Formats: sequence, C-alpha cells, structure tokens
Amino acid sequence: MIVCGIPLRALHEVWRELWPLLEPAVTRSTDDPRPDVLADLIASRAQLWAIYESGEPVAAVVTRIQNDPEKRCLLWLIGGGRVREWAPDFLARCEAWARSIDCVALYGAGRNGWARMVKKFGGESIGPINGSPAWRLVI
Repeated sequence: MIVCGIPLRALHEVWRELWPLLEPAVTRSTDDPRPDVLADLIASRAQLWAIYESGEPVAAVVTRIQNDPEKRCLLWLIGGGRVREWAPDFLARCEAWARSIDCVALYGAGRNGWARMVKKFGGESIGPINGSPAWRLVI
C-alpha cells in the first residue's frame, strides 16, 4: 500500500475518487454545521491523505493542524477500509510530517478501533471528546 499526502495542485485529480471514502465520516461527524471538507482543503485549513493499492484508493484521511493548547495534528476524518493494513504506515508518515512542522502530537476521536490501534504505537486514551473515545500520540 502507498500512503501519500495530496498536494493542493493535485486535489482536482483525486477528489472524485476519494470523496466517496470520506463522505460516511463526514455524515458521522459531530461538527455543527456539517463541514465543507473541500472548502477547508482548498483554503489550506486541512490536509488530504490517500492510501492506494495497485492504483486504486483504499482509504482517505483528512488532517487539521490545531494550535491550542499546543500545536498538534488532528486526524479529523478517516474513511475507507482495511485500516489494520495501512494504519501503521500512515501513522509513521503522518507523524514524520507533523513533526517536520513542529507539532507535538497526533490526536483524534471517533471509533474505539483507532484508540486501540494508536495504543500499539505508544498512544494513550485521553477520555471522550463529544462522546467518542479520544486518543493522543506524543511525537
């Protein structure tokens, strides 16, 4: 599997194939109002990642950089399948990128599976956020 960050200049080339993977995560999102993910990506308020196998998209992730209370990378929206296969590579790649822009942690909230997965890499539970299990991985 190949994990890659999608540069803004390539967004128009991949959006149609990645959006169907992300749409269920947006539907489940507790954000109010429902986020306009494409607008956030175009405005550089979020970053798009894709996981491919044999040229076909398997999953997509949208991250956001937040600065309060510390600079950290939120795994905001995660969609697709076969997470156990690509999560280790994704987390390593995302962590290296986040560290390069001076983030001190990766974090997220949502499904229990991510909290368990991140724990294998040294992450910790930080209690619920909006009723969902949350985790943090110091980098």
